[in-house]
Amino acid sequence: MDERSDLFAMEYLDEYGFRAPGRTPYVTGAYVTGEPRSGIRNYDMSRSPLNYGDLGYDLVGTQVHADGEIWTATQFDVRRAFVERYGAGGASLRRACAEGRVPVARCPGGRRWAQLSYDALLLMASGAVSYVDHRDALLAADAIRFGGRDHAMMWKAFARHGLGEGAASDGPGDADARPGFGSPMSPDAHVTLTPAGDAKGGKVRLYVGDYEARAVPVADTDPATPLGAAFAITPGRYSFVAVGEGFGHKRFTAVIGLSRRTLPVPMARNEAAAANGATAAGDGASGPALLDETEATDWQSVQAPVAGRQVTVDLAGDRPVRIGRVQVSAMLRPSAAGDPEGPNSAQNRFTALRAFRLLACDATRADCSRDAGYRAVYTSPDDAFPADRPRPTAPDITLRSFDVRDTAATHLRLQVVSSQCTGAPAYAGEQDADPRSATDCGTASPLAGVVRAAELQAFAR
Repeated sequence: MDERSDLFAMEYLDEYGFRAPGRTPYVTGAYVTGEPRSGIRNYDMSRSPLNYGDLGYDLVGTQVHADGEIWTATQFDVRRAFVERYGAGGASLRRACAEGRVPVARCPGGRRWAQLSYDALLLMASGAVSYVDHRDALLAADAIRFGGRDHAMMWKAFARHGLGEGAASDGPGDADARPGFGSPMSPDAHVTLTPAGDAKGGKVRLYVGDYEARAVPVADTDPATPLGAAFAITPGRYSFVAVGEGFGHKRFTAVIGLSRRTLPVPMARNEAAAANGATAAGDGASGPALLDETEATDWQSVQAPVAGRQVTVDLAGDRPVRIGRVQVSAMLRPSAAGDPEGPNSAQNRFTALRAFRLLACDATRADCSRDAGYRAVYTSPDDAFPADRPRPTAPDITLRSFDVRDTAATHLRLQVVSSQCTGAPAYAGEQDADPRSATDCGTASPLAGVVRAAELQAFAR
């Protein structure tokens, strides 16, 4: 796992008084990409929302580098807990500990964490282990070397990243491993998901973190599923995604304390949901994927140019509905039959939507079967999905919310302005000084005519 070495490398630099380039010392490879926020990874490991339920979250599904960041984010928080308890230590002490001149029991937190990490590697019989196995090896290492004095602290850090009590996996490569956010050694909050607003009494799934596509929910109010609405979680501040049938996605953060018993999630009716009768037609393939309320599927058009490619959504019913906000996703997925990349690869990152225009028509006032019946009600910024060098990442293209001019409509039209390939300045023009290689994405890429979007959701507020 390359990402395990990311944190080891940071620990080594810290012990010898060096700092890697980047906005924080915990950005991997910024010197390679020139991108200071996340370097060669999707996230700065010290600011990552990833947890065990997110396995497979990246555009290619399960993948060693992206999924490895889940472990790195978890281990960063385990290490941070050790530093908070045992201190960071001065430069001379850190170096003496690194060189083995001071017993590890007298070393600061970073070195104690590093020692346990290497102990855990020795305790595991092979590299074919799950994150749950690796967690257990670290706990065993602490029991052997330090008598388990830090078990409760470690369990809390593991739990915050879904590797707490109840986390389970069928082994390496399991993309649907079950996360667990409770700790067996400290009090947990026992919370019940409670949909509210238009979603009161509705079917809603709840995910911890920033992702829904390919992620595993922690709670579900659909009586047909075995998961249930109640869950245990160690106290702290979390980001969540709630997804409701007919209510779209709702992203929010919440502080979970021991006194919390319910988690109310007010959600509004998604007028552009297939579950509410909306239909889609237009350029390209899989237009209905825009309306299925999951980022795991997407619409694509493979006909150049991408600018002007569009999908029209009939919002259902004969009367106009009020629209004041839309949510759009440019999330990609593993490739399948019919994708120009072929069925056994990932959808190309540069084919994701970058900028778009939203048009509306009211069939009680105009002919919505004709272009003349539509008027533009919103034009996104040029960087609505703001990917930069070296490539678009999952955090750049996941679902975003856009306020639009208050509009009465029976039909909406999502119209492409640009893809990441054709619209991002970072990928425009020649990228190197090699005259034998054409590197301008918009003119040289064989996929410059492909554009994709995963979701269009429309709300009154």
